[in-house]
Amino acid sequence: MPHTHDHQLNISGTAYEFDLVREKDQQGRSIGAAQYNVIEEVPQYQPNLRFTQTNWIGGHGQVEYRQGDKYFEGQSIDTTQVGKLFLAPLITTVIEADDTALDSAPVGFFWAETIEKWLCFTAGKIYSYGTKWTAATTTLARVKQMVEYNGVLYAARGQATPGTWAAGDEYYYSTDGATWTVTDLTDKYALSFLVAPNPAGTAENLWKFKTPNQLSRTTDGRTIAAGGVQWESPTYIGETTNDITSIFLSADKLYVGKEDSLSWVDSSGGVHSELPDELKVNHSTDNFKYVTNWQTSTYFSLQRGMGEITTSGTYRPISPLTDIDDIGKVGDIVGLSSDKDWLYVAVDEGTNTHIYKGRETLIGNQLRWEWCPWVFLGAYTCATIKVCQHTTTNRRLWFGYTTGSTYATGYVILSDNPLADSAARFCAAGWLRGSYTYGTDPNYDKLWQSAVIEQTRYASGAETAASSGETVQLKYRTDSITAATNIISAYNTAGVVETNFTSALQGKRIQFELHLASDTNTATPCVTYFQAKGTEKPTTVRIHEAYYAVGDKPSERAKTIRALLRTARTSTTLIKFADLRYGQKTSGTASGDYIWCVLMPGYPKEIEVKHEKYRQPELAIMVRLMEVSFTIS
Repeated sequence: MPHTHDHQLNISGTAYEFDLVREKDQQGRSIGAAQYNVIEEVPQYQPNLRFTQTNWIGGHGQVEYRQGDKYFEGQSIDTTQVGKLFLAPLITTVIEADDTALDSAPVGFFWAETIEKWLCFTAGKIYSYGTKWTAATTTLARVKQMVEYNGVLYAARGQATPGTWAAGDEYYYSTDGATWTVTDLTDKYALSFLVAPNPAGTAENLWKFKTPNQLSRTTDGRTIAAGGVQWESPTYIGETTNDITSIFLSADKLYVGKEDSLSWVDSSGGVHSELPDELKVNHSTDNFKYVTNWQTSTYFSLQRGMGEITTSGTYRPISPLTDIDDIGKVGDIVGLSSDKDWLYVAVDEGTNTHIYKGRETLIGNQLRWEWCPWVFLGAYTCATIKVCQHTTTNRRLWFGYTTGSTYATGYVILSDNPLADSAARFCAAGWLRGSYTYGTDPNYDKLWQSAVIEQTRYASGAETAASSGETVQLKYRTDSITAATNIISAYNTAGVVETNFTSALQGKRIQFELHLASDTNTATPCVTYFQAKGTEKPTTVRIHEAYYAVGDKPSERAKTIRALLRTARTSTTLIKFADLRYGQKTSGTASGDYIWCVLMPGYPKEIEVKHEKYRQPELAIMVRLMEVSFTIS
């Protein structure tokens, strides 16, 4: 197509034509290429894209991969050892000795120290544990909590008619856990007990509370004939609209938790409020329902989450679902327990219940909580968990484990190092979903081609040769594929193995899932290294670099062109660019008639273009126009 000029720029709605500088002969005829280049600038990217993870101890709750030891979520896995990912412990179900279900769902557990018995209480009975549960001789319903004081067990009971204490609600006591006796003291009702020092700190007392707001103590809560001592006049904690939910010790303070408040009682009987601002708009019957001590702090349920009080009296909210990224989870605390190393938290997340294993650790100069989605209860319901040390070497975490009307308990074996413990038992399957990786830039397309996995096998406390029963499988999710999709089938080859994918995985972001399985509860696969390999396709930037000729006409003078292009540089309106040599035009309406551009900073520039010896240097205006991806009509 004939053209008079080379380029056309539409600046702020007005079209201007420009001629490119060319080499010319002595007669002024063009003999060389125009001074014009199209440059494609490639930003920083990873031609050898890698996603590598060798440690998962940081726990769940990280959506985008930022910290190298955290991940998105998991189920039935153990990530509490540095550099190792393996299966969580096996759940063992325990029912009655006659192989029938318990009478109702477990309410709580208690270790009777003097008689060395592990007890479980439900809404209808008390049971003692041998290898299975055996109902107590005395059928005692509505037990809410137990305590041991001076070798005597006390069972607090709920109200038959909510809101009213009446005959039939009395607490009971026992010395063998099987036969229980009702108290005949004047103050005979209790919803919970606590063994704690008397106000003078000279002896342990038996404390109790009854709803809505009465706290009292005695030195013996049995019958008068057995040596019982009448309960002292109660201390009243707050008003009667909101009930007391628990009493506990923390840093030698006697705390009283209510549905709407937390208070502590001094040695003179004075009541002091804690957390008034936090709780005045957070009333809940779940407040302080579950309480446990771990190391130097006390942890308790608070609405749907948890709270922590330290020995210095400071408070902060914590839980397995607090201070993590949004991984689409919310839940209710349904159990708290602890041992010397770990805090255990049962969370009902709606469809499923998880028991998380966590602790606070110092990383660099910062404390952080690390939560492992450890024991998966699935749709089984749970309302209590408790650690019990049956013997020096036999420690277990017990929990309610009910499905439908099959009321039962379950436990997992606790071990300092399950991989080196011959008594450890592992579940059949578990998985870990890694954090999303976005590569260098979230907008770049990525092509993933293979994965490298290092795995080994542990059985009966020792690392062993590979076995067909212990396998690792790889799945993935992308921005367009949101369900876990298989990419490497289950395999059991030990050591470092690279597997090519059957086809490249494409997407802006991706996360990988490691699925572990075992056909025997004495063995587990153990992953120690994971790497995905691929490449990135960066978004490049096209730049048009042109040298415009300066002429003698007023519209072609350097001053005129320079002023015009400076206006284009500062304009907030995009520039239409058309190369007239190829039939483009800024007035066109068809696709490809022009390109949207901006004038890059630092331009235009006045320069001298050197020619062959027989020509003088020529003055020109240099511009760099960067294409933009707007589709403005």
